[in-house]
Amino acid sequence: MELYIDYDNGLGEQSLSSLLPFFEPLSFTPESPGIERETTNIPRINGVVLPQHPRDVKYTERKISVEIYLNSVIAENFYQYRRELYAVLVKPFPYYISTDLLPNLRFRVTCDGNFSIPKEKEKNHVSFTVEFNNYTGLAESKFTSLTKQNFDGEHWSPGMNIQMRDDLEYRFKNRKRFQVYNTGDAYINPLEHDYNVTLWAAGKNVTIINHTNGEKLKIEQELKKSQRVSFIKQYTVINKTPIKTSGRLPGLDIGMNKFEILNTNDFEIIFDTRFYYG
Repeated sequence: MELYIDYDNGLGEQSLSSLLPFFEPLSFTPESPGIERETTNIPRINGVVLPQHPRDVKYTERKISVEIYLNSVIAENFYQYRRELYAVLVKPFPYYISTDLLPNLRFRVTCDGNFSIPKEKEKNHVSFTVEFNNYTGLAESKFTSLTKQNFDGEHWSPGMNIQMRDDLEYRFKNRKRFQVYNTGDAYINPLEHDYNVTLWAAGKNVTIINHTNGEKLKIEQELKKSQRVSFIKQYTVINKTPIKTSGRLPGLDIGMNKFEILNTNDFEIIFDTRFYYG
């Protein structure tokens, strides 16, 4: 197997074996996804009432254990190689790890150390385990919705709920009603996920509605088609300047989402999002 590391610095992912060739990953073991539900107690109702919306169910952080083998060949190298691995893995910032055992998925993690690589007498090799914290609780696709969903280009893999359909669209022009498919296992939340929606529209009080989950956003100013409208978490911006809105950009429920655009007949909207998996 191979372990890949991506510091999210624009350099892309690198394999551990290319960075430190004397280390060999042996296993990659994420804990099962953990879920917390916002339940409600109601008098005279048995048990608890489960949440009615995916927003009210959240994934908790989990551990990923990676077993690694080191063979330093000679004793003098052992201590230097060990220090180099600490420098590669223990970082003050989060980054991504992935493995060829789960192709096209990556995990956002931190590694705070708290592991050791002991050297036994007369031995220059050892196996040890490194624990990462997948603090988002989810894996995410390496590619986005703008990459065609099939198995031809090795961008998607079995187990990622790929529909093998040619009619899935994420760009829409002057279509008042359309559908957006979330192929992942989790609700896509504009406040936390890599969910990029861009709008060009002419009109006043342009409104975006997701009828599947009831979420909607109204832009309370007149728009020109030449203006590029972007959405950054809870903010709607034009040229990095926030504009007045009510509501918030609709997220994506699991599966098909039925959208409608109101108060414009001249628009284009693009949904460029990663998908999230347990």
